[in-house]
Amino acid sequence: MGLHGTQLIGVLAILFMIVSTYLSSRGITGIKIMSSIGGWFMIVMNAVFILASLTVLIMNHGQLAQPITGWQSFIISPNKSFQTPITIISFVVYAVFAYGGMETVGGVIDSMKHPEKDFPKGLIIGSLFTIISYVLMIFMTGFSVNYQKDILAANANTRNITYTVYDTLGKAFGTALHLDPNTSLLIGKFFTRAIALSGLMGMTGAFFVLLYSPIKSFIMGSDPRLRLN
Repeated sequence: MGLHGTQLIGVLAILFMIVSTYLSSRGITGIKIMSSIGGWFMIVMNAVFILASLTVLIMNHGQLAQPITGWQSFIISPNKSFQTPITIISFVVYAVFAYGGMETVGGVIDSMKHPEKDFPKGLIIGSLFTIISYVLMIFMTGFSVNYQKDILAANANTRNITYTVYDTLGKAFGTALHLDPNTSLLIGKFFTRAIALSGLMGMTGAFFVLLYSPIKSFIMGSDPRLRLN
């Protein structure tokens, strides 16, 4: 097409917005399908992370990639950028964003059979799942990932840290099972691509809900005389 990177991304973004708007205008059925697919992708990858991390821990006879040297290991980050009181508090922002999008679900509760019971129950279950998985997976990252050797050496940042962690986990998983180095590298690449696809599907499902819910709220809350028949 003769487009460079930024132009191609712009064209793809426009096409994605057109397709998303069209599908969202067709009703809640497509939204539920997309959000369900995205949700299941994320759940499966969380399960893969936990099972692979436990396998690495067991096969390494309890030896952690990131050693625990005392209680400081649980409250002081090895990242020097997060060792002052202000930066430690700023980490809460990441935790808050873990709940991002929950408020938009309120716009689709009329599709539930018993919204007055199911919606609060769903929020509680979702919150507990988010908290438990968030804390557990941060802790289990140390089973296979060493901050100095894997994170700093790979020049990881907030944009690619997830891929770095899953790649390292895949290689550690293969090594723990006594597979040859090439196979371990392939597992790392597979994990990286799987989490990338999972993130894409999850964000796509969330995007559909974020697009549909406010538009529906505006339309349903407007004067009926302004609506198209």
